[in-house]
Amino acid sequence: MNKKKAVVVALVAVLVVAAGGPAFASQCPTLIKQANEQIAGMDQKSEKVQKAKELVAEADQLHKAGNHSESVAKAQAALAELK
Repeated sequence: MNKKKAVVVALVAVLVVAAGGPAFASQCPTLIKQANEQIAGMDQKSEKVQKAKELVAEADQLHKAGNHSESVAKAQAALAELK
């Protein structure tokens, strides 16, 4: 019975991880769009806008490469930079 229980727990863990990937994947473009919209309304020469642009570009590259959790982190950092 213990072996069966371990297999079930492992299967559930795999399913949770698999379900989390698409959630991050859909979150990246939304956060990137939010950052770009905020950037558009700000002074393009300011240091924080320049830093945010760099972070957004990195987030976009990470998203396209399939590194969604890292992409989300970069996009969130860009948004935080703009506050």
